[in-house]
Amino acid sequence: MKKEKELKKMIQGKHTIHLIENIVKDSLTPPEDLTIAEWADKYRVLSRESSAEAGRWETDRTPYMKAIFDCVTDSITKSITIMSSAQVGKTELLLNILGRYMHLDPCPILFVQPTVDDAKSFSKERVEPMLRDTKILKVLVEKVNKRESGTVQEKMFPGGYVRFVGANSPSGLASRPIKITLLDEVDRFPLSAKKEGDPVKLAERRTNNFYDSKKIRVSTPTDDATSKIQLLYLAGSQEEWSLPCPYCGKHQSLEFEQLKYKDLIEPEFECKFCGESAIESEWKKYGQTNGEWIAKFPNEKENRSFHLNALASPWVSWKDIIAEYLSVKDDDFQYKTFVNTVLGKTFAVNLDSAMDYEAIYETREDYGAELHDDVVILTAGVDVQDNRLEVEVVGWAYGYESYGIIYRDFPGDPGKEEVWQQLDTFLRKKFKYKNGKFLTIAATLIDSGGHHTGSVYKYVYKKEKRGIYAIKGQGAWGVNILNGFRKTTKKGTPSVNLLSLGVNALKDLTYSRLSILQGTGKCHFPKASTQGYGIDYFKGLTSEVKVKKSTPRGMKIAWEILDGRRNEPLDLRNYATAAIELIPIDLHDKKYNRKGDRK
Repeated sequence: MKKEKELKKMIQGKHTIHLIENIVKDSLTPPEDLTIAEWADKYRVLSRESSAEAGRWETDRTPYMKAIFDCVTDSITKSITIMSSAQVGKTELLLNILGRYMHLDPCPILFVQPTVDDAKSFSKERVEPMLRDTKILKVLVEKVNKRESGTVQEKMFPGGYVRFVGANSPSGLASRPIKITLLDEVDRFPLSAKKEGDPVKLAERRTNNFYDSKKIRVSTPTDDATSKIQLLYLAGSQEEWSLPCPYCGKHQSLEFEQLKYKDLIEPEFECKFCGESAIESEWKKYGQTNGEWIAKFPNEKENRSFHLNALASPWVSWKDIIAEYLSVKDDDFQYKTFVNTVLGKTFAVNLDSAMDYEAIYETREDYGAELHDDVVILTAGVDVQDNRLEVEVVGWAYGYESYGIIYRDFPGDPGKEEVWQQLDTFLRKKFKYKNGKFLTIAATLIDSGGHHTGSVYKYVYKKEKRGIYAIKGQGAWGVNILNGFRKTTKKGTPSVNLLSLGVNALKDLTYSRLSILQGTGKCHFPKASTQGYGIDYFKGLTSEVKVKKSTPRGMKIAWEILDGRRNEPLDLRNYATAAIELIPIDLHDKKYNRKGDRK
């Protein structure tokens, strides 16, 4: 009996020594210095019940996450906003952030779901499997929970805890100081947590006590008028995931409108710079490891915001995306879901219905010559793309009735002189009536925005006598159509008189004239197939609608391009319209009649 007691003491002593050794070892060993991506690649295991690809996590599978992970742990960024589609791994992104902080930088963490029930379900269905299968986290949680019991809504770990709450519960949002807030599906949050106000602000106010706090917000967007995630995105750096063109190497965001397809054959993505197209496997040849985030506001370092759509997803193909689009495009409700969950964009609520471009197409008429007899003066608009120049010539008659004369393009690099020489020859052209008389273009306005501003300035230099000017559009409301000239000061290019245009006012004017059925202001178009007025022209001419948009400063009215449309025809008609306003001629004066002769 005595020997048994001595043996027990000896064993207990060894256990105590072993426990002390472990405590000392844990306290003296510095934590690993790992980024979130490095931590996830080393430790994270995807659970079989919550992932299509169970097993070890690999950040290279979703390389667009790396920059997001890095800014979560840097010393500059305060808030991170991710407005994205479904099927890009955004939930796993949040779980990796949570796991890394639990292990290497323990602190108080608040994880907010739209409702309390959502929070409980998320804890059970996503977090608990991660804690079970990611061994380092399992050890941490078990170590603490032997002493303190965790709950579905709260998990304890050495040095901190994570609390899972609903955005509809003001008590859950307002309690305790918090270092890290993780807000999931923000656009499903209620407008107010009962009577306490905006749940996003309530939750993030808890971080004020921590100088190194982080605020992470993630959501698939909803409609444009009420989307919280869009407001947060617009207040940040506004970064788009971009891939290099397989041909020219220039990075560009993955815009759905650039996908070209026919009969569900492998779709191709058209480069907006060189115009070449390639299939998905060519664009993603390196698994997107050569992709990069391009920011609209790169100097915004404290508030980083990212937009991501399903075209970047490794789990859904471009062919599948096109198939889904074709199946829902004619159903407004399903199409809205497609815009939100596949394109990762808000659904715009149109204030006006889209114009019926097919009906306008059917009004085309036979002029009997290049010029209709009623035309008295010609103007032109020119748009500069990266691989071509586009031009429309418009004829004007008494009462500002307009006649489309010709719409065409000049393929070529606007950075080279050859394409401008072709345009110049065209702008000198004599356009003829049936009787053989002719008119030349009286004024031409050329857009100087985009990547070829210097080339535009060089072309228009000393061409004012021919009525050729560079223009710059202003998008604000209340801006007049013509807002005067200013001298340009771009280095390496000649100084020219740059005309400022109010583009919103021009769109209002053009659309009002397109709706006129007869008489003053009516728009006419030629039926001759050689003049360029096919069905695609009319789709472009009517490509925009007025919408109500959310901005960080509140609601505003804006013109927005309809999906799948190109708006160059509308822009060109606007420039030609501004040109007639620039010319000192009053077409309300009846002294102007057919062929420009005076009565």
